[in-house]
Amino acid sequence: MNLPPTVIDPQVMRTGLKRTMTRSQGPLLCILRLASIRFIRMSGMRMLVSWEHTIAGPPSPQHYVFPVLVTWLLASTLGRELTHITLSTAGKATVLGMEDEHNQHQLRWRTDLRQFLAAPEFAQMVAAPKGMITLSYLSLSDAAHEAVANLVNLQSMHNIPSEKLAVLVDFSSSLLTLAGRTVGLGARGAYYFDPRLIIRTLEIIKSKTLQVGITPLPVGHRAVLTMMANQDGGRVQCALLSIGMETQRLYPLPPERLAAMQG
Repeated sequence: MNLPPTVIDPQVMRTGLKRTMTRSQGPLLCILRLASIRFIRMSGMRMLVSWEHTIAGPPSPQHYVFPVLVTWLLASTLGRELTHITLSTAGKATVLGMEDEHNQHQLRWRTDLRQFLAAPEFAQMVAAPKGMITLSYLSLSDAAHEAVANLVNLQSMHNIPSEKLAVLVDFSSSLLTLAGRTVGLGARGAYYFDPRLIIRTLEIIKSKTLQVGITPLPVGHRAVLTMMANQDGGRVQCALLSIGMETQRLYPLPPERLAAMQG
């Protein structure tokens, strides 16, 4: 299928790549819609990072997978020299058109959405939860770092493996509680999350205020924790998949809550 070129501002492209950089680099998913472009990258199977910006896009959604080599090129010093970028398809190939002050360039690679390895919960991770609440970045960051500090102390005292550490994020009783510290208003539900991913999210999203929400998953006592903020003229979003009930928990649920869930 041949799709006509969509013009993308090189600065928007570079910002999208920068905002979705993660420590475990992999292929990037680029979604073009009528009024926006969205860059999405997975960090393992339990963290999604995306950045969305308004553009004049195609009339119907288009999906592109950027190999790591392409993202490196666009984010490199050479990428800074580009003055014009287009995305299109020719048969089974993605076509990236590029121009600088002197020449026109073109990269082609085989279009295959299977190259983007997404978690089974991708649909819930990429969507915005209902009933998100607005919180102070500092209050959430202080609570998260306090929780992690407590975990580090427990780990050193009891020689607990890092993969067994978990932070309780509780949206019960209309209060958002992170490891026992009340942060703000929320909806019902308590779940455990990897503390390293929470801190990494707060490193990626830095804003005076954040939007935070929980999406319960239909299978098992699992959920997706989503944090959003406006940055660089767009919207950055991080979604974290909770840890399963089999994980050792250092912040256990109250007995009555645990009995209610198991019943």
